[in-house]
Amino acid sequence: MMTTTTERATALSTAASTGTESSGQAYRAVRERMAPVFAAIADSAAEREAEHIIDRDAVRRLAAAGFTSLRVPVEYGGAGLSFAEQARLIVELAAADSNLVQALRAHLINQENVLGHPDPVFRDRWLRRLGDGAVVGNAVTEINNAVGEGTTTLAQDSEGTWRLNGTKYYSTGTLYADWIIVAAVDAHGEEIAATVSVNAPGITRLDDWDGFGQQLTASGTTVFENTPVEAEEVYAGGLDDGTRVATGQASWQFLHLAALTGIAEAIVRDVSEYVRGRRRSFSHGTADLPRDDAQVLQVVGELSSAAFAARAAFDSVVSALGGILEREASGEALPEEDVNALYIRVYQAQQVIAKNVLAAATHLFEVGGASALSQSKRLDRHWRNARVLANHNPLIYRSRLIGDWEVNATPPARSYRIGSVPNAQ
Repeated sequence: MMTTTTERATALSTAASTGTESSGQAYRAVRERMAPVFAAIADSAAEREAEHIIDRDAVRRLAAAGFTSLRVPVEYGGAGLSFAEQARLIVELAAADSNLVQALRAHLINQENVLGHPDPVFRDRWLRRLGDGAVVGNAVTEINNAVGEGTTTLAQDSEGTWRLNGTKYYSTGTLYADWIIVAAVDAHGEEIAATVSVNAPGITRLDDWDGFGQQLTASGTTVFENTPVEAEEVYAGGLDDGTRVATGQASWQFLHLAALTGIAEAIVRDVSEYVRGRRRSFSHGTADLPRDDAQVLQVVGELSSAAFAARAAFDSVVSALGGILEREASGEALPEEDVNALYIRVYQAQQVIAKNVLAAATHLFEVGGASALSQSKRLDRHWRNARVLANHNPLIYRSRLIGDWEVNATPPARSYRIGSVPNAQ
């Protein structure tokens, strides 16, 4: 019986787990529930991509199986898994369909935010929601804005009701979600944030993301027109000022790296399946069947090694980030040197993982001829999806930050803003 790259990696990770993990029995029970859901998602991934199907039922099945509450304590209805255990399952979902990991990115960040939030009332309210299966999307990014500025407003009307007005783009996951996290500015132009139910009046969600990859992430436009927001769902200070790791760029990038690592494992899975089933060969090949061709096997071996490199770099991030999040949630004041070291590790892993996966997603086509290009196989989706993921937080800027750290001991940036620069020529 053959085992997949994901299964082998899971076995290795499980064998290496430490006493800080939740019980192995709990993890095995959760993974047993997830396995058929992951399998169904993987089986339909190419078809959904071809037909551009936003499969809300897939997310609902994930939520019903407990994927969206893996870290939520058992007493609130979650699985109570450790950060490392959840990370393995995130990669496994990414291997099935990286779109869904990206679509749930804001949800997974919010889960860590809730777990380590200093306000017990906020924490209790959201743990109950997450334990009940609520899914969170986001509406943060704008276009045609200046760096650090936004035009979406959240202010009180004459009757004291908070109301949202504005348009957001790249609203990843909103079409799958029950709640939306929104970044805005208040009446004084200061950063403010809110969570709002997707059923609130005045919300329009569009599937108009036109990227050539990650097409099923529901990363389209969200419009708020005088949308009422409950007072308890309004949060002063914005979403990411770099002071908390749980909501900072290290955590957001971690999920990109998980998706890329899953793509690497999907490449090995799909290419191996393709080679095993292929009967046609070339006259100048080294064997009658591609599965016995030494050069084809060499390519598959190189793809497997690229997936291994991605997994090794990713696991290094998991161990570092998981430890920091646990300390932060406990209320510990984290030393600057520890947080700097974490960010450097995340940025280094980004260089290793993104470059290896992009190269593998191109190299995979060397194993076959024209049949490898068939639209029915959609092997090109691996490169397209990896390319889009790698373009978030471009590699060139992160590489520069690493170099500045090595040469000048300059602390790496932890937060960033995107937009036009005033007076730029």
